[in-house]
Amino acid sequence: MQIRLTRDLEDRGRAASGSMTVDTFLSRFPEVPRELRDEPVVGEFVRAFGAQLQVAQKPSPCVARADGGDAEHHFYTRLVNDLAIYGIGLARRDRTLQRLERLLTEYRAQPATFACTLVPRKAPGAPRAGCAAQT
Repeated sequence: MQIRLTRDLEDRGRAASGSMTVDTFLSRFPEVPRELRDEPVVGEFVRAFGAQLQVAQKPSPCVARADGGDAEHHFYTRLVNDLAIYGIGLARRDRTLQRLERLLTEYRAQPATFACTLVPRKAPGAPRAGCAAQT
């Protein structure tokens, strides 16, 4: 399975083709607490998932309600959401960092295809998620 991004996402990825740094990650996602900046696991996380984090987008409520959205929404949900939940005080720091470490362990087992596991499979010809798709 190969994840194909829309042309606009490919263009954005190329425009930001330099490797993502922790500071860039924190500025792109202000919901992630700055206190995690010097955590080694966060640095490794950003290096491993920089390409997905560059295109990740927080899903709007109507996209989340439909089917979870497209690849960029799933990347956000799987990669950033736990950190955002910690940021608002609904999770503990040690457990949040353990979840990041677990995700990295899964990534290390299959680095070439891991991004495919972040996005659920859709049936061929399935409509794009979005507010207009709902009736």
